[in-house]
Amino acid sequence: LKNLTINGFSGGGAALQRGGGRVTEVAHNNGRAARFYHAKTLGPSLLTIQGHQMQILFSPSSIALHTLQSLVAQNVHARAQTELKSNGEHYVLPRRAPEGYDERKNIEKFHNACQIMRQAYFNYMGDLDDPNDKNLTNESFNKLFSNGPWTSVILGNLSSRPSKRGGHGTVNQNITVRNLRGENPKLLDNRAITVERLSAHSGTHFLNYLSLYEGLKSINYDELNDIYICSKSCRDFMRNTALSLHMTDFDIAWLTMIGEKRPDKNQLISLAKNFNPNGNLMNTNQQTLAWLELYAYDVAKLVYKCILNKDPPENFDLHSPLRSGFSNLAQQLTIREESNEFGRYAQADMTHFINNNLDFVLHAYHCLTLQSCYAAADVVNAPEGGLNIELTRKQPTLT
Repeated sequence: LKNLTINGFSGGGAALQRGGGRVTEVAHNNGRAARFYHAKTLGPSLLTIQGHQMQILFSPSSIALHTLQSLVAQNVHARAQTELKSNGEHYVLPRRAPEGYDERKNIEKFHNACQIMRQAYFNYMGDLDDPNDKNLTNESFNKLFSNGPWTSVILGNLSSRPSKRGGHGTVNQNITVRNLRGENPKLLDNRAITVERLSAHSGTHFLNYLSLYEGLKSINYDELNDIYICSKSCRDFMRNTALSLHMTDFDIAWLTMIGEKRPDKNQLISLAKNFNPNGNLMNTNQQTLAWLELYAYDVAKLVYKCILNKDPPENFDLHSPLRSGFSNLAQQLTIREESNEFGRYAQADMTHFINNNLDFVLHAYHCLTLQSCYAAADVVNAPEGGLNIELTRKQPTLT
């Protein structure tokens, strides 16, 4: 790195300058996109540094040096896979799909499926830019999630930059629940971090798989594994979705937002059948939550087929896609979930109590207890799904 110059930038405002995640993959994602559109070369990859990355970069020089070498090496490697020699050959041969697979055709199938997902998401949620749009499902979700863990999310999402992060700078002592979370907080009227945290701590993680069923269903069932093999974006998407489904816990969701034990299978089916996504009748919270659970199972079965090219087994559950496709990751996540079980149930119980007692005064020890429950629940950051809340605020155009 003796001839390498590191340029630090403050901000910049570029929408694609994102930190976090597996940063060494950023260059390769750029390279895949460049090759897909027949670009001749690849420029430098920009990313912000956050959290653990910053700790590494400002750690002892040997660690920081190896980190920078890794980032630079990945950029150089991705560029070598993209550029061609004078004879038309790659300097480094990019990864190709196995013989017999039409890679480009399958990648395009996945892209088309993503467009269908975006349209389906819009149909479910309505026009988020139009305050007068009374899309039924939008209101049904808002009604259900008004019973979500708002107070603990607000208290746990304290931020030095609340306007940037959707959190609160400080919370006054001796404040009522109503004053802190509002009368009827609406899930979709908040910034992405608050929405994602509320979805995760509610036990549903539903924004990570809502609309996936429609997208995957648009692909021939026996061809789902083909797009998984050919598209790196699809592989990442399916792994992340399997991870979200593994973290989903409808026992917690029912205790948190309904205050009841989760119904049995027959009751769930009966409730879900009465859920009306497009009609004029208002859905009950029980109907909405039951529908979400059955929808999650429908998604999980298609994800299982996509990853493993097998039909779901008899003992199939929401853990099956990750457990069968990524057993080591599933094992690690299970250990983490089991160690955090008390925190999640404590948060669910307290959430149900305070949501039904909006004039309850939260003293300092209440706030500390709720913050502790939020931290103890230790819900893993939900991975980014194929859709982005911010990108679905305008109706997409299908091509």
